[in-house]
Amino acid sequence: MVQAIENLTTIIGTILSLASHPTLPGYTMLILRLEETRPVEGKADLISNQLGNKIRVAVRNELLSDTRPGARMRCRAKRTPDGAMCEPHPKEDGFAILSQG
Repeated sequence: MVQAIENLTTIIGTILSLASHPTLPGYTMLILRLEETRPVEGKADLISNQLGNKIRVAVRNELLSDTRPGARMRCRAKRTPDGAMCEPHPKEDGFAILSQG
């Protein structure tokens, strides 16, 4: 059995598309153009190597409200076998829609 690595990275990028998550009820699957990353102190960074690429990111629906493609988003995310996943219950500064598309 493979042990998961505790990881977390602050990611910032432009949302290219949004769709219902195929396996997680209450989540949206984004395609995000990853434009900026920042390490989180004390956590492994397993996402920065994707800088400049399009990545899949799972986000709890309640965090997105009426967000559309073209919006810029910032969140703290962990890498999972299915892509990145934003923290489901972020602290006040842990998630933001920086601009609407």
